Amino acid sequence: MTGANEATLRAYDDHVRAYVEGTAHEVGGAPRDWIDRALDGLPATARIIEIGSAFGRDAAYVASKNFAVECTDAASGFVAELRARGFDARQFNLLTDDFGATYDLILANAVLLHFNREDLPRVLAKARAALNPGGRLAFSLKGGEGEGWSSAKLGAPRYFCYWRAEPLAALLAGAGFARWSIVEAQTNRAHADWIFTIATAP
Repeated sequence: MTGANEATLRAYDDHVRAYVEGTAHEVGGAPRDWIDRALDGLPATARIIEIGSAFGRDAAYVASKNFAVECTDAASGFVAELRARGFDARQFNLLTDDFGATYDLILANAVLLHFNREDLPRVLAKARAALNPGGRLAFSLKGGEGEGWSSAKLGAPRYFCYWRAEPLAALLAGAGFARWSIVEAQTNRAHADWIFTIATAP
């Protein structure tokens, strides 16, 4: 892992309560529409894994649509939080750990934005390799230019890398995805500009 990634994980591990208290507990607006699109047409038996489940908000929404979802997080504090809330969760770091299985949907809301421009192509290719034929990778990024650190919400520094749709499409092609949808949306989050992507494996 890079130093930036390690520092970001420490920030989450040390401030689980601040994250839970400072994050919306209902899925709505553009994020909900994006998750609905990611689930659309999947069979009831679809194998779904969420990367960065945090306290389980998005997993609970997916479950409300009658899908089973495997919860994971790289921060041990969030794994403990998930288990305390009744989720079956395991610790999983997308940069360093193997998936160990293949999936019909990999969901990562506000997770891949913590990876720098060197790591993201590798992460996309790794996720692509863990998808069944026709499987989907759904992820969200913050829209913008450059990269930087922010102590907002947690009171501890987290690394963020910002993206635009055009260079992101080139990365998806390079990672071997067959097709994708990239939706840029304004949200009511502290950072308003977001990119919601669904990429489909061949």
